[in-house]
Amino acid sequence: MIILWSVLILAGLGILFGLGLAIAEKVFYVKEDTRVEDITKILPNANCGACGFAGCHAYAEAIVNGEAESCNMCKPGMKMNKAEEIRKYLDSHPNDDGTINPIKVK
Repeated sequence: MIILWSVLILAGLGILFGLGLAIAEKVFYVKEDTRVEDITKILPNANCGACGFAGCHAYAEAIVNGEAESCNMCKPGMKMNKAEEIRKYLDSHPNDDGTINPIKVK
């Protein structure tokens, strides 16, 4: 009988904590911009920091948020003409409010 109670208590706690985690997932949900991942895929992923950011993912976030000066700050990407590709991607994928990211290709 003691084993049965132990199993029932553990099962109840498991269900209770599982429901708590499911509710927490809904309450603390953070919408991530998919354009950051797409631009990271376009970049050469050298993670060299030559652009002035911590890596390619940080540079992609700066491009999407409009914090980067231009699309051609990536030194390895300049050799592969990635700035033009990023600009075309941003033109075809506008911001949530419908505006186009004004970042320039210098």
